[in-house]
Amino acid sequence: MKTRTGDNNRHVVDVLFVLALFGVFAASALLLVTIGASVYKQTVSNMDQSFTDRTSYSYLVEKIHQNDIYDAIEIGELEGSPALVLTQRLGEEEYCTYLYLYEGYLMELFTRKNSFAGTDLRPAGQNIMPLDGFHLEAPAAGLIKITIDTGNGSPITLYTALRSDYS
Repeated sequence: MKTRTGDNNRHVVDVLFVLALFGVFAASALLLVTIGASVYKQTVSNMDQSFTDRTSYSYLVEKIHQNDIYDAIEIGELEGSPALVLTQRLGEEEYCTYLYLYEGYLMELFTRKNSFAGTDLRPAGQNIMPLDGFHLEAPAAGLIKITIDTGNGSPITLYTALRSDYS
């Protein structure tokens, strides 16, 4: 009978060992999934921020290149807000596209040149994308410095050269 009792104890130890091994495996799997989910979440967040950054400056640079005609691009204001002013002629009329910051959004307003008189046109534009900051400079003839803040804590500064004749 002693042999049977020893076998029972041995059998219980085997079962406990298997259960402990299963518990370690389950805990390891859960830890691995948790770490993977955290890494995935951070990667998606970084990709979203990178996409927002690239989209904002690509949009601005593309607008500049589309309108790169001599004397058609200037840094100006729209009702006190700094604006990139893109002028173009359609038929007999001159029109302006204003790119500016208003209430946390990059805005675009297309209007006839000098067609407004004292009204605040800033809210009239189309929301393009959320931005926390938008600053324009012309450090040299034919060069535009754009600084944008997309809200990730570090502003992005880019320079774009105008290809039209600025000699």
